[in-house]
Amino acid sequence: MPELWQKLVNEMKVLPLTTESLRLIEAYSISKEQEEKDTEWWTMILKDYLQKASIDEQASIRAAACDCFSSMPKETFEAFHYRYQRLMVTLLLSLVVDSDTNVKGAACRSLGIFILFPSLREDPMFVSDMTKAILSQKENKAIIVRVRASWAIANLCDALVLESEKPEFNLREYLSTTEWMEILSMATAGAVDNEKLRSNAVRAIGSLLRITPKEYFENTRIMSLIRNAVMQGLVKNIEGGSSLKIRWNACHATGNMLLNLDFPMGEGYPWTHPLYQALLKALVHCKNFKVRINACLALTASKNKARYGNQLPIIIEGILEAWNTCQLNQEYKEIRYKQQLEQQVKRKEEEMLYNGKTYEFLFL
Repeated sequence: MPELWQKLVNEMKVLPLTTESLRLIEAYSISKEQEEKDTEWWTMILKDYLQKASIDEQASIRAAACDCFSSMPKETFEAFHYRYQRLMVTLLLSLVVDSDTNVKGAACRSLGIFILFPSLREDPMFVSDMTKAILSQKENKAIIVRVRASWAIANLCDALVLESEKPEFNLREYLSTTEWMEILSMATAGAVDNEKLRSNAVRAIGSLLRITPKEYFENTRIMSLIRNAVMQGLVKNIEGGSSLKIRWNACHATGNMLLNLDFPMGEGYPWTHPLYQALLKALVHCKNFKVRINACLALTASKNKARYGNQLPIIIEGILEAWNTCQLNQEYKEIRYKQQLEQQVKRKEEEMLYNGKTYEFLFL
């Protein structure tokens, strides 16, 4: 144990349970001095401080306890015995529905970190419990709570994407159809809410739709929700996101969504044309290279010609125009991203064949 902490303990035996003490614990836990798997120290902190702080009558202390949980390294959590892991999770889940706004926000943030821990993201019970807890805050009037909740739900969807790479993955084991619908509705609402929510909201839309199984797309009510998510959540933020970060995330989320080979695209689906048109405008006209790179990736994510409807020739022309623009314009400041865009466009050009007046895509 580092000298500073040891000195404090020797002089005071146990630090008083105050916000300042918890801030010190948080600062120490994220410092380079604290070893990643120092479970002995963390066990002492959990027993002597965090468990008590989580039920303290002062809201500032409860919020500070959440921040301490957030600073716990993944390796430390995974090294804990299961009963200590369940204790921490139980405390955080209860704090999401705390009476104080700052405590709710801090608890949502902590759960958003915990869901990325391997042992928790593969635990259907935790995923379900966290989903219910976060969804309970989707209409909270406090912006800080909605922001933290949207970040947490986006992380949850990202975690499920990681789990979906396992052959045995079954979405229904983690989320009921009702929970799936509520998450998509929450993300869609967040995508048109305050700009602080939008990047996380579109990220959640992209990840959730990426792992959605084929049978969901046969449900009329679900298709109505998807239409709103794509048109209101993705298209509008690709076209006119109030910040470049939002537009970049919307393009990235679209590419993520289109990696689902079962996602309905092409003739007969009303979002096909406006979605591809929004991506084309971003690719050709946006000055930010991160936006353009992700627009290019999204435009070429599909590997089935039918999913492009009648948009394929226009998309190919747009990619060629983007290449020419890169070559002609020498005033770009973001050289690294310019080079990345050139590489992406060139790679996609190599996947295409031009034959007379007919464009053909080389699907591998």
